[in-house]
Amino acid sequence: MKLTKFIIILMTVMMFLGCISVETSFHSHNHNCPIKVFVQIEEEDAIFEVAEFNLTIANKTIDVLNTPILIGRVNENNGEVPVTFTVKGFLKNWYGKKFKIREFLSETFKTGDEILITLKIYKEDNTFRVRIDKKKSGVIGQDVPREVFLTPEEALLMRAKNTSFYEELSKEIEKNMKIRKGFWQQYKETNDLSYLRSYRDSFYAVRAFGELATWRELNDVEYKILLAELKANNAYYSHHTSPTKDFSALVFSNDSPYYSIFRISDSFNSSLPFVYYTGRGFNLYPVTAIHWTEVYFQRKQNEKALRILKELSQYAQYGRYNGKEYVLFKSYFHFENSSIPWVSGYAQGMGAGVYAIAYNLTGNETYLRIARGLVNSFDLPLSMNGFVSHTKYGDWYLEYNYNSNELVLNGHIIALQGLYYYWQVTHDEKAWQLFQNGVQAVRNALPIFDTGSWSRYSNIHGDASEFYHRLHIRLLKWLYDVTGDKYFLEYARKWNDYLMIRGLKPEKVGESRSKENHSKM
Repeated sequence: MKLTKFIIILMTVMMFLGCISVETSFHSHNHNCPIKVFVQIEEEDAIFEVAEFNLTIANKTIDVLNTPILIGRVNENNGEVPVTFTVKGFLKNWYGKKFKIREFLSETFKTGDEILITLKIYKEDNTFRVRIDKKKSGVIGQDVPREVFLTPEEALLMRAKNTSFYEELSKEIEKNMKIRKGFWQQYKETNDLSYLRSYRDSFYAVRAFGELATWRELNDVEYKILLAELKANNAYYSHHTSPTKDFSALVFSNDSPYYSIFRISDSFNSSLPFVYYTGRGFNLYPVTAIHWTEVYFQRKQNEKALRILKELSQYAQYGRYNGKEYVLFKSYFHFENSSIPWVSGYAQGMGAGVYAIAYNLTGNETYLRIARGLVNSFDLPLSMNGFVSHTKYGDWYLEYNYNSNELVLNGHIIALQGLYYYWQVTHDEKAWQLFQNGVQAVRNALPIFDTGSWSRYSNIHGDASEFYHRLHIRLLKWLYDVTGDKYFLEYARKWNDYLMIRGLKPEKVGESRSKENHSKM
């Protein structure tokens, strides 16, 4: 009697949750549960803090990224497919610390022959958790492209087959495969995580662009960025393991405005900096390239600035919105919880300024076209890779457009600097209004960045580092210089006092205003 009651309860639970039957063969068939369920771990969010992971679902082990694993079959229930399962196992961070994982996950899908469930590893309260990424889950062939079963290399070469990039891309991918194979062998022989890190870093560009290629065609600019990043990483990882610190810059020329830069002599010729992030290797980051040009212009090293801007021009992506041409410089690496590509208001705003300066120096109409297109990009909605958040403080120019809730102070003001430089060259009313709107937003929001003893990097972060606190002071002083609004000078002085209270050397914040101010201010 008890056994019968148990069976009835079990059958009821299975009908409610959906049946998952473990398979040992891809071709096995289960008439009761005909719908195949695949699971993969995506490369996004907190996964870059993870060196190794080993997760079990329905007795199937998953320890690789972006690779669908068949975990079983489920049955349809009134036109829907309810799937419930437990994820358990462990992961290890780059410091060797282990974290246990145990999650009970459930989701309902449309009916179909095959379903893909994409899982994301994320950080919460100093530990790691797992959740379903609904945007990358669903019926294969409908919600999810069938190309998800391809390797990143296969996806890229399939998309590039009929393009002019195919031969060069094939060559660089082959070279990259040899490099990472060597790191993998060294890791297996030594169990040294530095080799595992180098293995992951060395072919991140292939994985990142390969994931894009499973979902859609790549455009010409994206192939150019991929090739540049592949060549840079192949050159570096042919001789070195990964840097120990994020934000390290790699250059292939003798020019850089900073010390502590990796310089490599290679057949790959580029004036651009490539920036390192753990798990992502070296990436072409428009923000860094544009920042370097501004530094060069400030130092009157115009030729160095122009070399960077000329090379960067080939990575500008053009479009039209409301009848006007816009330009975007997109970033193709995962940062924090971003998908790719994403856009920074820093690069768009300051980019408009430095390209306007380049036009003023050279008369090159291409530079003016890019500068004007960057200004027009401020019109784009967030859904079109826009970066202007309409907040209660006013229009905020997002440094990271994938999170419209994060208001970064330095990035917003630097975008204002670029708009101001552009206006100085062109006297464009649109740029002037964007500048004024942004200045008012800073004025309204400044109190939320003041902790009472220090400044905050953004509205959702705690204390800024000393570097950014000092930068905030200098940027507020600049706002005072160009607007004459003493409110900004008061905050600059107040935050300068915070330095002295901590026994740190203060910044210079006198009352003098720039003599270049226009009467319009």
